[in-house]
Amino acid sequence: MLKGFCIINKPIGITSFDAIKKVKRRLRDEYNIIENRVGHVGTLDPFADGVLILAFGRFTKLFFLFDDMDKEYIAEGVFGESRDTDDICGNVLAVSDSKNILSFDELQKVIKDNFYGNIMQKPPIYSAKKINGKRAYDMARANEKFELKSVNVCINNIELLEYNYPYFKIKTSVSKGTYIRSIIRDIGIITNNLAYTKSLTRYSIGEYNINMSCSIETLGEDNIISFFDMFKYLDRKVIKDASAVKQILCGNTKSIENFEIKNKYLALSDENNNLIAVVENCADNGNRYSFINI
Repeated sequence: MLKGFCIINKPIGITSFDAIKKVKRRLRDEYNIIENRVGHVGTLDPFADGVLILAFGRFTKLFFLFDDMDKEYIAEGVFGESRDTDDICGNVLAVSDSKNILSFDELQKVIKDNFYGNIMQKPPIYSAKKINGKRAYDMARANEKFELKSVNVCINNIELLEYNYPYFKIKTSVSKGTYIRSIIRDIGIITNNLAYTKSLTRYSIGEYNINMSCSIETLGEDNIISFFDMFKYLDRKVIKDASAVKQILCGNTKSIENFEIKNKYLALSDENNNLIAVVENCADNGNRYSFINI
């Protein structure tokens, strides 16, 4: 069994779940490694490519460590049409009856004025958002009528890279839960042009960028990153007492209740560099523990 993470460059044309299946198949066929428990951080749509972080085994319990990390994307939009999925894969809903051809500076100002900082954003109807336990994309495919509420998201940086009507390209750094398809859709609405996303590449999740990634076809054991190599910045405490390690792994948290946690998280390990647990400092709710067996 594998213990760690890997960063792959998901290709265009497959879902994030398909990428996991291909990774499992490669590990089985090339290295005789059977790993049934594999998860990913942040879904990428089939038409998108770029950074997809995978976790193996019990490390899939630690995806919350990525929650506060911004994601950086480069996306190309097309003015003139709206589509039901807000991207190139969807059916055309409407065609703009006029062209509002802005200058580069005018379009850049529209983007900066409306899509920077904390904003309210309506997710695409073809998204993984849940309504009464059902995925929005399943309801959309079944032609069910529903309304998605706008949510607060944070856009920390956005810039217009290229613009040659009807095509434009943006680079943006956003918080968890932000849909780039929605940004481009709404740019089209604000400029009275309509728009959809033609291409989308995720370049980074936090400090983990596309230059650190490998393809699924070249993935090997050397690409598996240990916990402490993946999260070098986390505070760490080594538990030297073997009986204390055993108690923690059995769910007894009494021995760590008085640990000082200076930052948000504290990683616990044994003397052999094996992760035991991650402790989250929750000032209002007490400490929360995530246990990883050695």
